Amino acid sequence: MEIPSFEALGAGNVTNGTNITSSGGGHGHMDADDIHGHSGHHEQPYVILFLFASFALGALVRTLLKIVPGDLPYTVVLLVLGILLGLLSSRFPSFAHYTAIVHMNPHMIFHVFLPVLIFESAFAMDTHMFWKSIYQILIMALPGLLLASFLTGILSMYTFDYGWSWYVGMMFGSICSATDPVAVVALLKELGASKQLGTLIEGESLLNDGCGIVIFTMFLNLAVGVQWAAEDFIIFIIKVMIGGPAFGFFMSKLTSFWLANIFNDALTEITITLASTYITFYVAEVLGVSGVLAVVILGLTMERTSISPEVESFLHRFWEMMAYLANTVIFILVGIMIMEKSIHMIEGNDWFYIITLYFGINVIRLLVIIILSPATSRVGYGLSWRYGVVTAWSGLRGAVGLAMALLVMQQELKKGSIEDWKMKVANKILIHVAGIVFLTLFINATTIKALLKLLGMSDISAPKRMTMYSAVRRVKDAQNRSFQMLKGDRFLADAEWNLVEKACEIQDPYKTKDEEVNAEEFVPFQRMSQCHDCKSMVPNEPSPREYQDMAEEARLRTLKAQKVSYWKQFEHGMLNREAVRVLVQATESAADSVGEFVDIEEIKKHWKIKGLLPKLRNKLEELVTDKQKDKLPMPEHKVLRTVFIIVVHPAFEWSINVLIILNLIPIIIEFAIEESHPQFLEYQFYLRITNYVFFVIYILEAIFKIVALRKHYFFTHWNQFDLFIIAVSIIDIVLDNIFGNVDFNPAIFRIAKIFRLLRAMRMLRLSKAAIPRMINIIDNQINKKLSFGYDVGKGFVVGEEEVMKLIPTIIDNKAIARDLRQKSDISRRAVIRELGLLQRDHPGIAVSVKTRQSMRAVLNHSRDTIREMQGGGLLDETEAKKLEMVVEIKMKQLARAPPSIPPPNPEQLLRHISWLEGNAELTDFMKARAQLLFHDFGSTLCKQGDRPTGLYLIVSGMVKLRGAGVKYTDYETQHSMDDDLDVYEDYLTSGNIIGEIGILHRQPRSTSVSCETSVQTYYISADDMEMAFDLFSSSFLKERIWRVVAIRISTPLLLKTLAYQGWTHDKVRLRLETGYMPTNLADRRSFEIDHTMDDVILVQGQAVSPHTREEFDAPCIIPRTIHKLTFNMEDEVLPAQLLVVPNKEVIIEDDTKRRNSLFGLTASRQSSLCLQHAAQRRSSHNLLAKKSSSGIFKRKSGKSVSIALPSLETAPDGTTRRRTDLQPISDAEELPL
Repeated sequence: MEIPSFEALGAGNVTNGTNITSSGGGHGHMDADDIHGHSGHHEQPYVILFLFASFALGALVRTLLKIVPGDLPYTVVLLVLGILLGLLSSRFPSFAHYTAIVHMNPHMIFHVFLPVLIFESAFAMDTHMFWKSIYQILIMALPGLLLASFLTGILSMYTFDYGWSWYVGMMFGSICSATDPVAVVALLKELGASKQLGTLIEGESLLNDGCGIVIFTMFLNLAVGVQWAAEDFIIFIIKVMIGGPAFGFFMSKLTSFWLANIFNDALTEITITLASTYITFYVAEVLGVSGVLAVVILGLTMERTSISPEVESFLHRFWEMMAYLANTVIFILVGIMIMEKSIHMIEGNDWFYIITLYFGINVIRLLVIIILSPATSRVGYGLSWRYGVVTAWSGLRGAVGLAMALLVMQQELKKGSIEDWKMKVANKILIHVAGIVFLTLFINATTIKALLKLLGMSDISAPKRMTMYSAVRRVKDAQNRSFQMLKGDRFLADAEWNLVEKACEIQDPYKTKDEEVNAEEFVPFQRMSQCHDCKSMVPNEPSPREYQDMAEEARLRTLKAQKVSYWKQFEHGMLNREAVRVLVQATESAADSVGEFVDIEEIKKHWKIKGLLPKLRNKLEELVTDKQKDKLPMPEHKVLRTVFIIVVHPAFEWSINVLIILNLIPIIIEFAIEESHPQFLEYQFYLRITNYVFFVIYILEAIFKIVALRKHYFFTHWNQFDLFIIAVSIIDIVLDNIFGNVDFNPAIFRIAKIFRLLRAMRMLRLSKAAIPRMINIIDNQINKKLSFGYDVGKGFVVGEEEVMKLIPTIIDNKAIARDLRQKSDISRRAVIRELGLLQRDHPGIAVSVKTRQSMRAVLNHSRDTIREMQGGGLLDETEAKKLEMVVEIKMKQLARAPPSIPPPNPEQLLRHISWLEGNAELTDFMKARAQLLFHDFGSTLCKQGDRPTGLYLIVSGMVKLRGAGVKYTDYETQHSMDDDLDVYEDYLTSGNIIGEIGILHRQPRSTSVSCETSVQTYYISADDMEMAFDLFSSSFLKERIWRVVAIRISTPLLLKTLAYQGWTHDKVRLRLETGYMPTNLADRRSFEIDHTMDDVILVQGQAVSPHTREEFDAPCIIPRTIHKLTFNMEDEVLPAQLLVVPNKEVIIEDDTKRRNSLFGLTASRQSSLCLQHAAQRRSSHNLLAKKSSSGIFKRKSGKSVSIALPSLETAPDGTTRRRTDLQPISDAEELPL
């Protein structure tokens, strides 16, 4: 039997039997067709006018609600306005033209507005919380909906006197029991309820909407006379309830795959999501499955990471706007529908029934939640009695219920009177549904905020209040600094600063007063008590419960900051899609458990290779690698040596493989030819000769290998397999010679064929040639997993480092802040160590990830530069788009970067040292003086307190740094920015340099460096560095090194200040790269700070402000209110070093000369040359550089020093090393200096 679909229920025209009230009560009713007839061809403009007028009315309401005091929900106001518009249209027929849209087919509500609202709600939902609460949601959306429908149906059958049947009662119950996601989502977004509670209510409303439509469809068909068998019910439920989510999941994967292959194209990506939403809904309805459930699953399972990071915010805004417009139109339509389609049909008893029904459905919903609470309270996030009450009161009804009621109105009967159906069933259902829609929106929606307050669920906890107070206080501190800076501006100095300060005053959104902050019940760790002995006031410690609440709030904010960091890295291209998904999921899982942080063991699993792939690779490696052959010495006898060379040569193996392929031809012919063939005997003779020939060849191969490899021949699996095939061939030949001339015997013939088939197994040896390719494929998959794991680990480390800088702003309690920093630092160091070990075992993986991220960082900066030039008017829009497209094409190509790249050799690492690049002569000198050393695991490179003896460039391996924690102060806020760590620990891998600052100031080392693995380093002694200072101008080389060190020191300082919070590490470093270091500070003894300088960082030494007498100890950022510094020149104080970051808009010629001098440029002379002569001058400079690479260098004394460049050799692993003087050392103190 054919089951009617939900689509088929709306075959009729809703306007056929719908009347609206005329302007005068005595004039009766006007048919909707009359309205359409009057409007004629002008109906369509009225509909369009209604839509855009609704948008404008919604914008006006939204604006007024922000101005007018009160807590009226936006949707309720729209509903009231819709009722007023409906009243006008029912009283004045001329106005009814503008509201003719309400007479549209009810399916328009489903097909136009519902997909947008459902997808936006599902797509914007916190998917982690949804899947965590999925069992609660399913319990309430399936058995809860059925129970509520049953009880509501019983209530309607025994309360109303309409004579409804069981089927009609259940149909009405399903309409009343399905909460409307349109109303619920709008309400929760406005009230900002608990996130777990909001997810539960929103998820339930999304699913029970689809389930309610399914139940409604079944009982509507039964009510109108459609006969269904039991198996039809089962088929229908399985098809709709399972088919809808399955189709939605398929569409989500298809859409995610499509989006993942589009890069930063906002229009295309938004169009894809919009088209996918409607296609999913419509196709699901056509297939006879639930379109609502399909769109819900589409929005929930669509990969957020498949959307380009630059587009994601725009995409969410687009869908938020679409949902806002749909909500606006729907609630106005609901109000008009209530007035035009139901109010005039209400009779005397109906008012009582509506009120009774309203109270009944609220009591039923509460009763259902209580009945299901033993199950719902034990799964997901649990369900407290407060949450249960709010969930019951949040069961609003809206446009979906009205649309189903209108479908009942237009439904055609299979049997019975259509007039009785409309008067006793359809009209009454529409009246009551409209009544509960109005009452739930007008009463429940407006009072739920009061309910939350009554239950104590809207109270803001003390830790949250303190966090807000602290944030407002920091904003006020930033304002004060801005006031001080602007008051010194030559254009703004005479502004009315009293008005400025009054207009810019920031109020606490939680309305926390200063005296409240000091109150005992608000901030427990600021309570004071009097000492009994000295009568002084001492601060009290918080109670254990207060401490626990503050620590839990700080933990949640820390995890949120981590999640923000991961998304930011993904947005900048530093994390791939899967890596950010793994890290965000780990953070969300940790947030679900009280006191838990991200599980490091779960993070480590992503670069631990286990399972089938490594085992399969090892087996294949054993098959393809002949270790005995590689270790065998070459025979001394000339003939044996010749045979050995022939056997081990790859050409010998390939020749045998070719012969095996040729041998397959006669074997195939022998199996293909039939005994009845007229030339069978002739073929058999030639095939037998061919078999003997190949047999002899295989025997010769075995003899050659035995002679060359001797007894080791028998230890290899492939050779054992060859011997087995030879034995089979011997048996085959023996059988052929014994029984070949006797009369035909089928049994003997089958045995011979079996042996010949075994002989054909020799072709399996051909797989040996394919094994290396199989190994490469497996290696590629393993490398991808390792690369993904390294990506996850590096993203986690960056997130921890960013969070550690934010902890002082997250929590003011020093004990909690210290505990958070210690836990974060332990996790960070554990992952860094694991990544170092991973880099030791798989250096190509780390190099690949670092190379890809370096390329993306450069491309990000290039794109930012293009946008800055466009914003500054240097490029027009067309030119900027072309340049940006070139950059984005290269960004997209990074997705195809290889998972493994061979690591650079030591010489390349040396040439890439930042203070050597650009100077070939200096690089050659360093290469000549550097010593390549090997250090065993556990050996010490240098100890804390030792005098510096030289520089170490890590070529391979990992070292551990351990020293005293860095402490400094933010002098602008007078806030201590100590690391809160007594001991500083970190790990460094290849490419890093140890000892630069020690060479510059020759002070004892602040850290100890030990080897965590076997380490290979380039060592440049302090004497060689002094020689380099002499030969290459001390100020030139030292300034380059100082600048590198200064940027390295200044980067964490800026990142921890309020002005630079939100900046990435790379962005801060790029900002510092524009800085310069003033020279001759020791001679000048003072330094003027003017308006051209954005930031001044004291990198080394001490400074004093002569005006305020404030002292500054390095490292620190000089406050912007300081305009002059003097320096302490005492012998025990290190010479002062400053890093000055100029304004972006100001370029000072002296600063440009200093920066150019860092790269060996003479700007004054270059600038006076034309392009041709400048090119010639550069060519001459390059020629001199080539001549200088001979190894002849000049000392200050004028004597020539000839330095012989060491001869290097390339090892099998690709590294370059000296041929001599490579003695392993266990400690750096053994170095000959």
